[in-house]
Amino acid sequence: MNKHKWFLVLITMSVISLIGSAAGCGTITPTAPAAKPTINSFTASPTSIIQGERTTLSWDVSGATTVTIEPAIGESGPSGSLQLTPDASVTYTLTAANQSGSATSSVSIAVAPVVAGKPDLVITDIWLTGSAINYKIANRGNAESKPSQSYFYIGYINQARQTANWLKQDTDWVDTLAPGEERITAFSNLDWRLQPNINPATSEITGHDIKACADAENSVAESNEGNNCLTEIWGPEFSYDFFKNAHLAEWRSDVGKLRWPMATIDDNGAVVRDNFSPILTICPEHVSNGWILGKFGDFYYQEETRQALVQDIEIPNLAQFTTKVGFAPGVTSTDGVRVALGYVDDMGSVVFFPKMDVNSDGQMHDYVVDLGDLAGKGTQFVLLVEAKNSPEGDCVRFLEPKIVQAAHPEM
Repeated sequence: MNKHKWFLVLITMSVISLIGSAAGCGTITPTAPAAKPTINSFTASPTSIIQGERTTLSWDVSGATTVTIEPAIGESGPSGSLQLTPDASVTYTLTAANQSGSATSSVSIAVAPVVAGKPDLVITDIWLTGSAINYKIANRGNAESKPSQSYFYIGYINQARQTANWLKQDTDWVDTLAPGEERITAFSNLDWRLQPNINPATSEITGHDIKACADAENSVAESNEGNNCLTEIWGPEFSYDFFKNAHLAEWRSDVGKLRWPMATIDDNGAVVRDNFSPILTICPEHVSNGWILGKFGDFYYQEETRQALVQDIEIPNLAQFTTKVGFAPGVTSTDGVRVALGYVDDMGSVVFFPKMDVNSDGQMHDYVVDLGDLAGKGTQFVLLVEAKNSPEGDCVRFLEPKIVQAAHPEM
């Protein structure tokens, strides 16, 4: 056999050997990659407004490690809602990302300019003088308004602290108003003395929901028909104080549950109350991307067990979380912190409202969260502080962190 034939035989035997070896091997199944994030919803309501009106941006995302909304909003929680007043038409884009990739969704809001040549009647203030109900009405449009009527209402409140209906109490005749003119007038036929509003189911003393509406009969063609009413709460109002309840809250960091009292020098994270002012100082764990979280509820003392117990906080309408956040004077944080309010949903998961970055710029910044979507519900709240890459100097201060009821123009 010549050299060429021997070469072919060797090749053939090698191939047979390889096939035999492969036949004896098990099948290797590749590991499936993690799924990309899912954007369950990203909406705006309404999607068409007039300059000066508000829209509510809402989103719900699952499986994401980061969620950002642009322009201007930035990093957010996996679900939440935010009231916005854009000056011009805008498209908001949500990007959800994890280690496997990203998903995006967009929603557009059309903002129309105020229509020229029309009045715009607005109630800007309402107050009691003795038993007389005074109010201020303004024409914010650029044309004279014809005469109109204003109505005054009292809201009937159900057990969940939601307004069930409004009962008209009085009317007031308003003469013509020039563009830009404001006028103080009164509901003069009503002698209304403020009495405690007692919930018959719980005996709780609450405030009265009142409402005053300009052009209540819609007799004036206005540039904005949605801003005629002002709603307020008169009398005792709901309030929940995070500062006063901080020692009862359940505080945790990455190392586990933290015990009260704490000291700011503790590397595991700490919460300290100021002795002279309603300032809550919160320090995340002293590591890169460290965090600390406090869970707040309606705390009460049970005589039988002599223990402090917790139940859900019943959220009234017109409620908002409000505080000022910043670093102590002279404190320098390398890259600041991120703060957020969250709540516990029906499934026991924590849902965060939009987070806010705080830097050591020497200022205290407003952090306000509208809780309107939780009105009538019971829940517990979570206060979160997150460090970033460099945790040095990250003890941040919360001035008067509270849930309060706030008056606002009814849209």
